[in-house]
Amino acid sequence: MSVPLWLKRFLDRYEVPFQELHHAPVYSASQLAHTEHVSGHRVAKTVFLAADNRPVAVVLPASARLDKNRVEAVLGCREVRFASEEEIARWFKGCRPGGVPPLRLRSDQRLLMDRSLAHFGQMVFPAGSAEDAVSVRFRDWYRMAQPGVGRFAVSTNGHAANPPTVLVVEDEADTNLLLCRLLERQGYACRGAEDGTRALALATEVRPSAILLDLMLPDMSGFDMYERLRRIGPLKRTPVVVVSALDDEAVRSRGRQLGAEAYLTKPFAPDALMRELHGIMEDAEA
Repeated sequence: MSVPLWLKRFLDRYEVPFQELHHAPVYSASQLAHTEHVSGHRVAKTVFLAADNRPVAVVLPASARLDKNRVEAVLGCREVRFASEEEIARWFKGCRPGGVPPLRLRSDQRLLMDRSLAHFGQMVFPAGSAEDAVSVRFRDWYRMAQPGVGRFAVSTNGHAANPPTVLVVEDEADTNLLLCRLLERQGYACRGAEDGTRALALATEVRPSAILLDLMLPDMSGFDMYERLRRIGPLKRTPVVVVSALDDEAVRSRGRQLGAEAYLTKPFAPDALMRELHGIMEDAEA
């Protein structure tokens, strides 16, 4: 068997490098993980729902379980139910129902992903059949699929997993609030600080997974805060994304010297910010 030509063309269209994987027939994401000798945290499974009779694909780690109530809350549709195999086969002709790759293959299809996928380095997913799969970088898949992101998985103890926390350091209160709302819609927890002193105290308290740092703060420069942060043992490796209205190569160079993961110039597109954050989460866990 081989990866179908249509899927190869799909991946080539987005210039996504991929590795073909071939194995004995498998019929679930957990079996795929076992056969390919990889963790269930590295294999993506797709759960299909029908929302007002339209296809919704929710992509999760193979080891996770879907929280259907969270999906319903996000979609806001009258009726959300698990799709039948007959519906999946009708929606995605040429794919085995359990082998549909996690891609946007129809114009009327919604594609969502659980935020925990952002921790993937390489991700493995089925390639349309029981015998074929592909391995791609999460970043490449995310760029190609452009999924909606949220908390859609339930942990093994039945409670929703705690989302990673992002600390937003921004002196403009309205901008701080808007950034936090954006992050929360994407499945992150958020804490906001409007000056460097408060930000350092909050960072020590909550130990965020990442920090969005404005450079122009009322009590110290963002770079001064960054240097102080690096002197706090548990926080010295916390990823930082600099967000600033300053678009100057000397400023960017200093950010790189301090170890900033990215530099975004205001105004920036929300998608650009989320791509950087998802990539940071991926690299932290890879």
